[in-house]
Amino acid sequence: MLIGGKRLGERLVDWNFVSSRRERIEQAKRDWRAGRFPKVPGDELEFIPLPEPAASPS
Repeated sequence: MLIGGKRLGERLVDWNFVSSRRERIEQAKRDWRAGRFPKVPGDELEFIPLPEPAASPS
């Protein structure tokens, strides 16, 4: 797909979260860990945990 037009601005992506503000992504991650997102209708039992950051090499 090719989309043209004026630039929308910077977008940050972290796992399934996309925002133009880093603070909003961090808040979404806290909300996800705390279970504050609604469950998927028809699949209320499954919960996919937020991936933990990779460990830094020593």
